[in-house]
Amino acid sequence: MDGRKIRMVDEMRPIERFHAVMEKNPVDRIPVAPVTQTGTVDLMEASGAYWPEAHKDAEKMVKLGWAAYEVAGLEGVRIPFYIYAEAEACGAELTKWKKDNHPVLKKAAVSTLEDIDRLEVPDPHRDGRMPQILEATRILAPRCRKEKIPLILTVIGPTALSLNAGMTDSMYSMVWFKRNPEEMEKLMRKCLEIGLVYAEALIDAGADTILYNGAFDAGIAPADYEKMPLRYNREGVRKIKELGAYVIYHSCMDIRRVFPQLLKLEAHAISLSQEMDMAEARAIAGEDTVLAGNVDPTYTLIKKSPEEVIEECKYCIDAGSDILCPGCGFGPKTPLENMKAMVEAGKKYGHNARLAKR
Repeated sequence: MDGRKIRMVDEMRPIERFHAVMEKNPVDRIPVAPVTQTGTVDLMEASGAYWPEAHKDAEKMVKLGWAAYEVAGLEGVRIPFYIYAEAEACGAELTKWKKDNHPVLKKAAVSTLEDIDRLEVPDPHRDGRMPQILEATRILAPRCRKEKIPLILTVIGPTALSLNAGMTDSMYSMVWFKRNPEEMEKLMRKCLEIGLVYAEALIDAGADTILYNGAFDAGIAPADYEKMPLRYNREGVRKIKELGAYVIYHSCMDIRRVFPQLLKLEAHAISLSQEMDMAEARAIAGEDTVLAGNVDPTYTLIKKSPEEVIEECKYCIDAGSDILCPGCGFGPKTPLENMKAMVEAGKKYGHNARLAKR
């Protein structure tokens, strides 16, 4: 800790702290924010709102989302709990809805190249589960404002949506990406529009932050990323910022090879998967990029003790994280005590964070 004192008294409200970090301004300590999904079995039992109903019913979505703040102590609310809202609204079908696991894709919205021309931009107020997510957002927004906490909603970025996330199946979309670049660019352009229409509806409903999910970036070679994905992802980030929301761009898996390209997106923050070491990311990003993450959601948050969780959180803070959160969504089987341990670590060691007031 370099001789610095451990202080447990907060000087800022959660939303002040979170937004200050987004603007790269000084804070009292690191925010412990729900950047990625927060639906766990322990929180389902605490709130009485269970999957799969909490994926589909606005009131139950609200209860489960709120429990992450009220019960676990995370400094904000984040909904929904899955990544298929856009794809379902376009006709994708899911199966194996369970309490303790995410649903599985049964049928992608786009299965052939010919489907691309037939794909229409869904109406967030009418199609799929988007209306339920919007209703939950409208319910949560005034509560979050009253509690002075951020409200984070997910939108799938154009690259991730065109290559996976239920819109397509990566088994064939990656082949299209290489062999049919003109058709894939047409799909990516349409996925950009789908995400922006949805993002605008979420922001109008009260979301102050959009988690722009670029889940599949690690599967793309850097040279290929520069050709098409970078342009569309950057345009999406820019337009969501123009709509008045903060943007956190999240990438799954080991993103080392495309991480320099992600810095060009100009998002307010980059959320890192646990596969990339935070110290390495900070060394590459320098001091002008806000980084979120990246506690291991599986081997640490699910399987280890609260003491070990706190130790890994401390490492992430010392290594250069600006927002303490998991490297991906909380696994459904994450113990509540480990979620609380992450919050405790943020309060105990978060004054050592890079942006903390000196």
